[in-house]
Amino acid sequence: MSHSNELPKVVDKSQADIDAAIAAIKASTIDGGTKDFAISCIKLAVWLPKALMEHKITLSNLRKLIFGHGRRNKKKPKNVEQSKPKDDVNNNDDVGKSSDKTLDENNAPATTNKIAKSGHGRLPHSAYTNAIEHQLSITGYKAGDACPTHCGGKLYCIDPGVIVRIKGQNLATVHKYWIEKLRCASCSYIVLADIPRYVGSEKYDAAFKAILALQKYYVAVPFHRQDYFQSLLGAPLSASTQWELIEEVGGAALLVFPTLERMAANGEIAHNDDTNVKITDVIRHNRTHPDKERTGMFTTGILSRTDQRDIAIFYNGTMHAGENMEKLLKKRDVQAKEIIQMCDALSRNIPASFKTILCNCLSHGFRKFNDLKEFYPEPCIRVIERIAIVYKNDELAIGLTKQQRLEHHQKHSAAIMNQLHEYITHQLDSKQVESNDALGKAIRYMLKHWHALTQFLRVVGAPLDNNILERALKIPIRGRRTWLFYKTEYGAMIGGVLTSIIYICALSGINPLNYLIALQENKSRIVKEPERWLPWCYQDTLLSSSLAA
Repeated sequence: MSHSNELPKVVDKSQADIDAAIAAIKASTIDGGTKDFAISCIKLAVWLPKALMEHKITLSNLRKLIFGHGRRNKKKPKNVEQSKPKDDVNNNDDVGKSSDKTLDENNAPATTNKIAKSGHGRLPHSAYTNAIEHQLSITGYKAGDACPTHCGGKLYCIDPGVIVRIKGQNLATVHKYWIEKLRCASCSYIVLADIPRYVGSEKYDAAFKAILALQKYYVAVPFHRQDYFQSLLGAPLSASTQWELIEEVGGAALLVFPTLERMAANGEIAHNDDTNVKITDVIRHNRTHPDKERTGMFTTGILSRTDQRDIAIFYNGTMHAGENMEKLLKKRDVQAKEIIQMCDALSRNIPASFKTILCNCLSHGFRKFNDLKEFYPEPCIRVIERIAIVYKNDELAIGLTKQQRLEHHQKHSAAIMNQLHEYITHQLDSKQVESNDALGKAIRYMLKHWHALTQFLRVVGAPLDNNILERALKIPIRGRRTWLFYKTEYGAMIGGVLTSIIYICALSGINPLNYLIALQENKSRIVKEPERWLPWCYQDTLLSSSLAA
């Protein structure tokens, strides 16, 4: 089939001309398949300009309408958020800005006016928690001295002033130590200068290795890019050397990772999902074994939540989210109560042998209608507005206990969700929506998974959506988009462990650089008591050790 680079000729036809052309084709002696093909081409040519001009449909939504969703697109559009994330915020104005009239009509509680924060936009000095502090003292005067203006008063101490100066530096600060040598002219004995203790015994210190790990698995800088950049700055650092150094950091992190897994397995709520990853050794093995059943590769994110803290675990490999969830839950205490699981509606997200309280992501259902609102404005906006009220109710429940939040939703959100269920059911039953088109599929998705989508009305602590895990997956996703792939399954495992450690520190408000340094410098002690070296307690362990010493 040849393709012409010239644009097709545009021909204006009235509806009567189009109907006549279709009738002529039907009456012709062309075979049935060709006849149906020609009629479909005419209808598509008529429908497509109308869809693009009148409904302003985007190309991505047009592709979904014509060809279906195809491969699963994990890029998250702007969406509803229950709280502001610490990294990569995505909020949806349509959901967050439902009208007051709509809220009042559905008996939702009144909202309070939010007062804008005042300020000039500059960061206070207290925001720089990892600064090197210097004391500038007054020369010539001290407290109790006479005033230099000779007013008769005496000086006394007040709170010091603070100025902040931020100075740039290279990722690697290279120190060269020239060691003086003396040789005996008679016996050739060589005398060397003493090497101070602060020089250290390793070429690359723990801080540099930790920064490399953060650059790779959080900032997503590829090895080859770092190699070239450091060469430009006069501190060459080959890609192979970078991996060796990061592998050492990963070895230290592996000492506490099993403890973190056990804690995550015993959480109250587990969010899980998959995204794609590439591992070149697995790809090569798949090519040499074309009959292999499992060819997919996944990064699974599992975020376990308790009242005290959140723990994020990332796995890279050929196992999907349900299998990784199964592996993690095997570490769960037998007496622990049933865990709440939040995920999307894919069956591969569910563990095979562990029963969970399954909740599905309401945000996924919302997005299906949000993607189509330009093409089907009336029904989609009605659905979006009702879901927006539920999210507003959840926002108003912040600060309540889990039981109070459940009662709050039962009082203010249950009627809204019932109205939504009646509305979308009526749309299908009355044939106002074709069940097999894009809008019909969105409605059927909601109805099919209605029980799991509305667990927040029945289960204490059940979340509305999986947005917190979607945000967490942005970290490995941006790595995949820059350094593209892992070379080996071992390297993918190390990447998952370090990504987990770094993001757990971010969730806990812990400096990941200091933590990774501490892990490297205390490996022999961590082996004996790993539970004392977790991100939220390692500083206390270091303090108690220094006091004992």
